[in-house]
Amino acid sequence: MKKDRHTIFSSLKALTGIVILSGLISCESVLFIELEESDKLIVVNGAISPDSLVKVQVSRTRHILDNAGLPVLDKANVSLYHDEMFVENLDYIGNGYYSTESFKPSIGENYVITVENQGLPSVTSGCVIPEPVRISSIDTSTVIIEYTGYDYYYYNNEGFLQFDLTINDPPGRKNYYLLILYAERSLTRWRDTTVIIIDSIFYGGQWNYFPRDSVYQVGDIIPQNDIPSFYTEDIVLEARTNSGALFSDQLFDGNSYSFRGRIQKHFLESADSALLSFRLHSISESYYKYLKSRKKHYDTREDYLAVPVIVYNNIESGVGFFGGYSSDVMTITTFVPEYRYEYWYYDDYY
Repeated sequence: MKKDRHTIFSSLKALTGIVILSGLISCESVLFIELEESDKLIVVNGAISPDSLVKVQVSRTRHILDNAGLPVLDKANVSLYHDEMFVENLDYIGNGYYSTESFKPSIGENYVITVENQGLPSVTSGCVIPEPVRISSIDTSTVIIEYTGYDYYYYNNEGFLQFDLTINDPPGRKNYYLLILYAERSLTRWRDTTVIIIDSIFYGGQWNYFPRDSVYQVGDIIPQNDIPSFYTEDIVLEARTNSGALFSDQLFDGNSYSFRGRIQKHFLESADSALLSFRLHSISESYYKYLKSRKKHYDTREDYLAVPVIVYNNIESGVGFFGGYSSDVMTITTFVPEYRYEYWYYDDYY
């Protein structure tokens, strides 16, 4: 019996595909690459200010494939010097941190820190705490942003506290800034409490009493201190850190400048009036370069096509950064009433 030519051709195509696929599978292999471990180095991270004790964290580097926790060094010898004069050895206080006992640094002075640990190369680094730049004024206003074209479940607009923070930048020097906000507020924590109520009725020539239970809600006022995030599209913004905004005076050197941002009002909700503090840190160049390069590194570490970013390092013979900062603080009082979220939640969906 003769087979159809088309049927024979189709069978040959299928057989060819199977052979090619088998060849590709048989060519697959697993490569094991041995990465040589580089020499371990001491890692020092710390920023000092005139308002605090000198404190740094000391650890060591680890292999690129090591997923263990931070290898802190708890037996290091950490020494502080001021203009080449020995100040004191820092005490270990836990979690890799070393601190002076009572010494606080001064603005404009040069400080050097050295770290020694058995089996690792000794490291050193220095910094100068810059002069603080004062906040001239803070102007605030309430801004309502309406959302259109989106499917919002609960609202179609949102309130913000907009602020304009003005500084007078000192001329003739490079200035670097880190703006962080702190909120001191209070929240109501609601709980149920049972109250026994005595009902009475006059019956049969006498008063009869009937106790019954009734449940009421009682609010406990709990202090709440946090760092509210804020939005900014200001032209001078160079990087966002975990808690603030990083910028320099490159575009307004020696002039007055107003930095604009806005905070979602629900971050300021409070059972009573709240205190919102604007802390303008004047940071050293080393601190600035470290924060800026670290942000770039975080932004590109998941992008395998991006050019690798080397995080700034000013630790001689080691890794990390040692910087300084001074601060100016201005505080305003706000009041944004709490919203009882549990009420609309249960009423609307149950």
